[in-house]
Amino acid sequence: MRGRRRRKPLWDSPLLLRAGRFLRPVYDGPPSWLWFAGLGRAAAILLIAGGAHTLVRDDLAYNILIGIYLAAAVCGVSYLYSLRATSHVTPGLTWTQMLLDFSVVAATVSFTGGQESVFVFLLLVVVLEAGVLLGLAQGFLFSVGAAAFLLWMSLDSTLPQKSAVEHWYNLSLQWVALFCAAFISGYWNLRISRMKQFQREILDNMNGGFLLVGRNGAVEGANRAACGILGIDEARLRGRPVDTALVPEDGSECPVVTALREGRDFLSYECAVRTPKGGVRLLGLSTNHLYDARGRLETLIVSFTDLTEMDRIRKEMMRQARMAYIGEMAAELAHEIRNPVTSIRGAMEELGRGNLPPQTAERLTAITLRESDHLEKVVAGFLDFARNPELRRAAVSPAALAGEMRDLFEKRHPGLRVEVRAESGEQEIHADPTQMRQLFINLCQNAADAMKGEGRLDIVIQPRENSVEIRFEDCGPGIPPDKVARIFEPFYTEKERGVGMGLAVCSRIATVHDGTIQAATRPGGGAAFVVRLPRALPGAPEGDETGRTAASGPEETQA
Repeated sequence: MRGRRRRKPLWDSPLLLRAGRFLRPVYDGPPSWLWFAGLGRAAAILLIAGGAHTLVRDDLAYNILIGIYLAAAVCGVSYLYSLRATSHVTPGLTWTQMLLDFSVVAATVSFTGGQESVFVFLLLVVVLEAGVLLGLAQGFLFSVGAAAFLLWMSLDSTLPQKSAVEHWYNLSLQWVALFCAAFISGYWNLRISRMKQFQREILDNMNGGFLLVGRNGAVEGANRAACGILGIDEARLRGRPVDTALVPEDGSECPVVTALREGRDFLSYECAVRTPKGGVRLLGLSTNHLYDARGRLETLIVSFTDLTEMDRIRKEMMRQARMAYIGEMAAELAHEIRNPVTSIRGAMEELGRGNLPPQTAERLTAITLRESDHLEKVVAGFLDFARNPELRRAAVSPAALAGEMRDLFEKRHPGLRVEVRAESGEQEIHADPTQMRQLFINLCQNAADAMKGEGRLDIVIQPRENSVEIRFEDCGPGIPPDKVARIFEPFYTEKERGVGMGLAVCSRIATVHDGTIQAATRPGGGAAFVVRLPRALPGAPEGDETGRTAASGPEETQA
């Protein structure tokens, strides 16, 4: 038995849908214009009421007008309150306001002389308002109503009689003015609405998220991708503070708020934000300030892409690269271990034979201890490079770490002088404090070894666009050009008793912190190691590890 066809709900009929689109306001301009228009409407009602008091002689008619004016004033106040609270008004309130405006003007015209009233021009204002707020068809609807009202007024027998030609000529001019006003305002609004709709469709079909943020920090608009990435509906996103939509995971200040406060733009700034469902998204965020003709900030455009999956792939590739490094180092590690083990075995065999002179036994024991220490350094360096500890980022001061290195190494090497220069005030990096301290110690120890404990080491800290540059410049023999590309390779060393893992560990630390490290020979002699690390945003919280690191003992990895 064939089932009955399910009927569509009444509210889903094409006629009602078409009527809903007709009743929906189409104004899509700045809310401030609506606010000024509402204030202008209130001032116009007061002005009309004052003029009607002198022109209307009938007390009953004037009382009717006052009632209409009060209703329009109450609706106008509701209109302004809704605009102030939500930055937009409902279709019902807009239509109520328009109908009351038309009623106020029509009643005033009818009681102050009809077609000859000095307030007839206000019908043009109402038609212009309808075209701007409601649209082209709605503007024509109000112009037809105004034309019919003028025709009805022209048939009033109490008005002064004119010749037929003059009467219809004046009426025709008024009709033409009404329909021209409806066409101009409605067509202007239609073109602007279509242009904005076209722009909206372009933005909605892009994979990147876009936010429009006002000078007060509130979200004024968002595209579909932004709502999807942040997991927030556009209706809930519009009008809310941007720092409640983009909430950094580490508790630092929202970069958009920083851009608004400092007047600077970010370019591809990576920021991990929390979503309403408790997840974390890594965003690549850029900002762009838009200013008006007077140089005041009008809108801040925030564009961002979801780097969460890319970051996962990047970490996976780093893990695979690290595993490949470990595989390549296996042969080097075996070679580095074989030599000490061979020496230890030979020394132990000699000691095992017994009856050795004391000097020979002491020499063999020293060889065993020395090679055991070297073997321990090889294994420790390999583990430092191979392990992948969890990063606990915080705001770290490179200048404070450099000052600690100065005190540590000048005490360890009396002939070494460490100079620290931090330009443009305090600069902080977003990094793990413990690993940053290890990187500083390794690079300073490498410079001290190159200068044999005597000379000058300069640590220069300079701000860059979104990062901080830290330069370690020594006065040693420098790095041969053919060796620059290899010094960061594991187990590569020019030292007689070196392990070759110190600079490899430094390279790993810089990489996992989304930074870079480079080496070069200085023109005047010596080597320069340049480290660039991401800058910490103002207000970023400092972890407890900063204090613990400062209090802990030195960590060394021989280069």
